[in-house]
Amino acid sequence: MINKVLYALKLKKRPDVDRSKVLKAFPLRNQLITWEMDDKGEASLVIPQKEKLWIRLTSKIFMLPDKRVVVLDSIGAFVWQMCDGKHTISQIINALQKKHQLTRKEAETSLFTFIKMLGKRNFIQFAIPTEDNPNELPSQKPAQQKRFGFLSKG
Repeated sequence: MINKVLYALKLKKRPDVDRSKVLKAFPLRNQLITWEMDDKGEASLVIPQKEKLWIRLTSKIFMLPDKRVVVLDSIGAFVWQMCDGKHTISQIINALQKKHQLTRKEAETSLFTFIKMLGKRNFIQFAIPTEDNPNELPSQKPAQQKRFGFLSKG
């Protein structure tokens, strides 16, 4: 929380992450979000309400639902399915290129914009392999994994 304020006031600079590390990162879906695919190829994400006192009180006063639904189009659903912790950003870019006949730059720019938006909303997080063994998949202990950029909490 303090870091968010410091970043917003530009009193603290966010750590730089080089492009090669970003391309090797494994995007992981938030475990609290349930989702399902429909017959049109769209994905419906069901996001539960946060468990904060002021949110619960506001929800009861204004009769707000306890969850919200976000629908991703077919391309967004394709990327969402690949955010399983087994595919790197680079692999997702290559798959987008092949499936939608895009240039590398088009696929990369679109994907970075989309995953940045998902990251800001805490729909996904990223696991970066250790520098000792770059081919190693993320371990089962997410607390030991590094997070970067717009998702880091502290």
